[in-house]
Amino acid sequence: MSTSVRFLVDGFNLYHAIREARRKGGIDCRWLDIRSLCESLLHTIGNGAHIAEIDYFSALAHHIESNRPGTVARHERYIDALRTTGVAPHLGVFKPKDIRYQSRTCEVRLRRHEEKETDAAIAAAIVEAAAQRDCSALTLMSGDTDLIPALKTARRLRPELKLYCLFPPYRANHAFRRHVDADFKISPGKLPEHLLPNPIMTTDGRAITKPEGW
Repeated sequence: MSTSVRFLVDGFNLYHAIREARRKGGIDCRWLDIRSLCESLLHTIGNGAHIAEIDYFSALAHHIESNRPGTVARHERYIDALRTTGVAPHLGVFKPKDIRYQSRTCEVRLRRHEEKETDAAIAAAIVEAAAQRDCSALTLMSGDTDLIPALKTARRLRPELKLYCLFPPYRANHAFRRHVDADFKISPGKLPEHLLPNPIMTTDGRAITKPEGW
């Protein structure tokens, strides 16, 4: 019997890995074809594995737009391109958080923005996959250990569901090994093999081009 695999992609964990690959090795792969990358790893699962669904979780960084104009538009264009390949995007938000530092002589107040809802959405999707039984294997593309409790819940709800962790470059974490059937690493050198066409054509005939500088 073939294995139906649902992929859950932690977009920011992957993005920071891509940035690190660019910084360390000069590899710029922001125009990454996530579907192609996932397909290339199906053989590691075996048993005629095929993709049931790919979910991409991220958020639009409106708060940095004043310092880095075009950030949101570039990200939206990339998400549009991913949709063309059948990847389903799920967007959280960035919310402001005021931080206060105080000593005996001074006080500093800073405002930071934290990504919200994304981790919760990924965790919910992990549990949903276990409850709905619409796939026989689940692969999490992330190295974020905050997601381990959701994996433990999925294992408890449905012990026969195969669980895999696919680490983006430089994001491997041994803490996952007790909670998944196997884990795999994506090497930085593999990323350039999986880039979206430029331009990529949508089903309605639109051409989506890679942002300048990507």
